[in-house]
Amino acid sequence: MSPLIFPLLAKIASLLLMVFAGGMLVKSGLLKKEDSLPLSKITVYLLSPCVIVSSFSIELSETAGRNLLLCFFYAILANFLFLFMGRVLRRPLNLSSVEEMSVEYTNCGYFVLPLVASVFGDEYLLYVSAYITVFNLLIWTHGLQLFQGQIVGEKRSAKFFLKILLNPNILAILFGAFLFFTKLSLPHPLALAISDLGKMVGSISMLITGIALGGMQVKKIFFYKRIYLISFLRLFALPLCYLLLIKAFSVVDGFLDNQTLFLVTYLSAIAPSAASVAQFAILFGKDEEYASCINIFTTLLTVVSIPIMVFFSDKILT
Repeated sequence: MSPLIFPLLAKIASLLLMVFAGGMLVKSGLLKKEDSLPLSKITVYLLSPCVIVSSFSIELSETAGRNLLLCFFYAILANFLFLFMGRVLRRPLNLSSVEEMSVEYTNCGYFVLPLVASVFGDEYLLYVSAYITVFNLLIWTHGLQLFQGQIVGEKRSAKFFLKILLNPNILAILFGAFLFFTKLSLPHPLALAISDLGKMVGSISMLITGIALGGMQVKKIFFYKRIYLISFLRLFALPLCYLLLIKAFSVVDGFLDNQTLFLVTYLSAIAPSAASVAQFAILFGKDEEYASCINIFTTLLTVVSIPIMVFFSDKILT
């Protein structure tokens, strides 16, 4: 058994306790379900960009640059495989936009960043940023188009793509990359503020999930018949396909020399459905309860799924 399993389980348990805390705030009457909307806006438009910029705040060295490029390759393989699989499965499984995005996109930022910081250390957060960068580029283009384009009937016009490009998360990626490659530094108070705001994203996201959970009947989650299929695809089927793809690439010299580096990216690939899907659903008013249920259910299942998939990675790749 991997020595990482117990530290991972401990951190997952702490995140789930935050979900419970959010739920109790609603059950006690201190908050209402609708209070998740301003928190979602804060998370999506402020905290998430801060995470992105902060993750690039590391000194560029030859080793760090090489490792970062490798993590980008891992992340590109994972995300494009997931998008391809989602597109292939869309018609035969009659996936809605919420279901397709829940299968394709993982909670790589809100859920994985606290895990990696706790188990591997803050120095590995840079490598999570590779997955987060690819994720954000895709979810704020492909994902936003699925939601916003379908909802308001907006066509693929220059205005639509300009709106995407000017999204705070895309701007944060461009700004963070600029700082990283030019080796420029922000003024210390500003850098500290961005870093501290970014560290809030995991906790606030779990609270949002808990608030959504507290505003519904818990047993209702289990009444969605398709939630089991979506959860299986997100937590087991697609990550297993990714492992097999990585196994095929492992014949390339140096591709899997650093197992820790791969595991950092792999945790992003086996994470629960993206909280951003539920937050998009809240922002755009599209089946938000179902999206929240998928996010909650897959998050709860990670107590079982992550140890199993880490075990599979040990067996398949070693």
